[in-house]
Amino acid sequence: MNLHTLVANHRTFVVLLATIVLMELAHGIELIALFPLYLHDQMHEGADAIGVTLSSYLVTDIVMRTPAGWMTDRWARKPILLIGITLSALPLLLMPRTESPELFLILNAINGIGAGCIWPTIYAAIADAYSRERYGLVLGIVNMVMLGGLALGPIAGGFLLGRVDYATAFSVCFAIVGLAFVLVIALMRETRHRARMVSETVSLRALRHLMNPALARLLVIGLLLTCALGMLLPLISLFGKEVLRLTPEQFALVLIPPGIVTASLVIPAGHLADRVGRHKPLMLGLGLVALPFVLSPVSTQPIVVSLGATVAGVGYALLAPAWNALVMEYIPTQARGLFLGVIATAQGIGLACGPALGGVLWERVGIYAPFEFAAMLLIIALGLSWLETQRTK
Repeated sequence: MNLHTLVANHRTFVVLLATIVLMELAHGIELIALFPLYLHDQMHEGADAIGVTLSSYLVTDIVMRTPAGWMTDRWARKPILLIGITLSALPLLLMPRTESPELFLILNAINGIGAGCIWPTIYAAIADAYSRERYGLVLGIVNMVMLGGLALGPIAGGFLLGRVDYATAFSVCFAIVGLAFVLVIALMRETRHRARMVSETVSLRALRHLMNPALARLLVIGLLLTCALGMLLPLISLFGKEVLRLTPEQFALVLIPPGIVTASLVIPAGHLADRVGRHKPLMLGLGLVALPFVLSPVSTQPIVVSLGATVAGVGYALLAPAWNALVMEYIPTQARGLFLGVIATAQGIGLACGPALGGVLWERVGIYAPFEFAAMLLIIALGLSWLETQRTK
């Protein structure tokens, strides 16, 4: 199948994939490269104020995901997606023109509200367009694209800020988000029919009545996984510097093989989940991710760390599409956006709590404590997954 045929037959899916890449790229440039330096150099803010400003994005993103999921069920996917992109774009026009740190914080919170509208809407639209038998493969592609966007953001941000001034960098970010808006408004087809919206939309209060034990367990597994991985986000570079005694460039080379392996296996792993079922890849993936954390005290050589990270990457490639596909199977069709919003909120809470917990354990218990605690969380998640397989037998 050539590229023209692929785009013609799966136009909305291709548009949503492009939107994921563009929005992850823009947010990666903004939050990791642009905003911290701009606040420090131009607004003369300290690290604590910069942290609060960046947290305003994360908090509003998390808080918005559930109501955004409900709104996308009630009012259709495309309008909510466009609203989210717009709310991510408008602050970029005002940020370089404000001299008030407080106003900058508010604008970044609005940016977070936009992000909170985007992700449950995209996942709900993809779930609308494909049958359950194809969820593993489709969501494997989505995860690979998202990982690519996440990786490109900081790299592109560093490259951009090395060559242009801050005002131009804000304009480039606005152009990236604007391109996503144009693609969605011009090429995306609505995936939720209006006739179904009124009859099928459920209220937020009905959420607890529709939640089943299997979906609740999957939600807890997702929360434990994101918390475990989030614990390591602020510690990876410190581990390379203080334990392995490597420069940032040398440590980056250690992490390249795991990144390549993970990205290359996500799509085949999604196809595998469609063929053999979701539970086996999920359990195997959780076990493989947990193993390097359990063995972290022996990780004192770069090659050992690279090998362990590669094993964890293989595990993540196996579990991510399988977990997402299981979630899609269990959520009620009439409340797809709402439930995806709730699940995205739980994942966001895990990512928000993980870094703080990891930092505390590193400083007050020991450098290997975050890894061992993360392993414990992953083993608990593995146990919950095993319980689910016993229930389905």
